[in-house]
Amino acid sequence: MKVLIAALLLFSLNAQAEKMKDFTLPIHQKSEKFHLQEEVKKKKVLLNFWATWCTSCIHELPKLEALKEKYSDSVTFVSVNAGEKDNLIERFQRKYKFSYTMLKDEDRSFSKGLGVDSLPVTIVVDKDMNIIYRDVVPPTSL
Repeated sequence: MKVLIAALLLFSLNAQAEKMKDFTLPIHQKSEKFHLQEEVKKKKVLLNFWATWCTSCIHELPKLEALKEKYSDSVTFVSVNAGEKDNLIERFQRKYKFSYTMLKDEDRSFSKGLGVDSLPVTIVVDKDMNIIYRDVVPPTSL
């Protein structure tokens, strides 16, 4: 038993956080682009991958908004849409009134490159570009 505990401790000490690759994506309805490496210099970044047809994405919106209210001083909240048309996104934004920056992954190549093959997915990246959270549900705290 002691050997097992020691092995687990040693493994956990040697485990390295997965690194997030830098990226730049267009911001929905703006001429600007979002550049991850610039943003993480200021705050952690929460990326939420979603689509208008995703019922689980809709159900998690209140949780994400509550997190944003609580942690907006230390975390930048960003949604990444799965390549949908602008009119669908705009209708969705009006209906559900969420307020964070929205990025467009037009051909889903960014999402696919991260292994996001189902929705929703939330990823949190720290100032060192480490992925400190990745799951199909939002974190309970940041």
